[in-house]
Amino acid sequence: MGEKKKGSKKIIFYICFSLVILLLGFLGGFLLGEKMEKSSLSFEMSIFTIVLYIFIFYFAFIIQIIIHEAGHLIFGLLSGYEFISFRVGSITIVKDQGKFKLKKFKIKGTGGQCLMMPKTNNYEEINYVLYNLGGILMNFIASIICLLILILVDTNQYIKVMLSEFILIGVICVISNGIPMKIGGISNDGYNTISISRDKFIKYCFYIQLKVNGLLSKGMRVKDMPIEWFNVKEGADLNNPLVTFLKIMEANYYQDKLDFNLAKECYENILDNAPNIIKLYENEIKCELLFYEILNGNMEKVDELYTKELRNYIKITDCYISRKRLMYVYNLIVLKDKEKADKVLGEFEKLKNSYPIKGDIESEEEIMSFILDNVKVV
Repeated sequence: MGEKKKGSKKIIFYICFSLVILLLGFLGGFLLGEKMEKSSLSFEMSIFTIVLYIFIFYFAFIIQIIIHEAGHLIFGLLSGYEFISFRVGSITIVKDQGKFKLKKFKIKGTGGQCLMMPKTNNYEEINYVLYNLGGILMNFIASIICLLILILVDTNQYIKVMLSEFILIGVICVISNGIPMKIGGISNDGYNTISISRDKFIKYCFYIQLKVNGLLSKGMRVKDMPIEWFNVKEGADLNNPLVTFLKIMEANYYQDKLDFNLAKECYENILDNAPNIIKLYENEIKCELLFYEILNGNMEKVDELYTKELRNYIKITDCYISRKRLMYVYNLIVLKDKEKADKVLGEFEKLKNSYPIKGDIESEEEIMSFILDNVKVV
């Protein structure tokens, strides 16, 4: 069964790769024809043109990401969702008490994200198809418009290049988000849509994920949410990212109540029973387990967890407020470097001003207070 799944993923990959190569070939031929007509360009101009094309490609990429997330926003609003935040790269716009504010945040493996929360309290009522596929639809529509302009309107070479690259990025967005797959371990829009359509419990998990993220952004703590929300039904596949999220939130619930032993037990249960969870979740869990082992003074386990891979992940996710808490105790207890720990503590205080998730800020403040009151360094 495992080999069949791997084979299917390879076939999907090769189809996507072939489509992209065909499109690149078409666009390359088109641009080459344009170039040949203007063969009088000097070598210096050619270098300038290459740099310009790269810039245009990057610009088109950013615009298509914005269009993709705007698609989730538009179709989410049409489907009865409430706006929570809109992120491109690390720039995040959040709605806080009726006002829009600028914050900073980034999730490894994602170029952007539009977070919305269902207004209904009944998960069976949510319209998940339009919300999930809204980004793909907008990329497709934008690419079709650019193709029509390219074909029907007589423009100069640079406009044609911009339109061509815009179409190329749009097609890549449609393929990479529309064909059900995991990219860098993260489920794409197509994968989520198919998963939800096949299993009622997965639809529930999707609903809870949106609900929890929305409430956290508004300032609600995990410990103030009903623990029943995070019950995983018997036989559910913990390797599915939407199910994994539910179990992680159960662990977060205990951690938010400062019951680190129960949280540790919950996280270890995930790793023991879900060997194929996405790398993002695995690393997040290992970060929390590392935190507990540091507090327990189990340095042998600390060395085992603090691998080169996890160190790199911690560096990449330095913008997470929980990462500041982890590195504070690591520098204070493991390295016994008070100066370094105080520096991280200062970064923690500064990060609170730009962090977009209010519920996480309050939770981390309480955990940090617990550390400052209870941890004594010898």
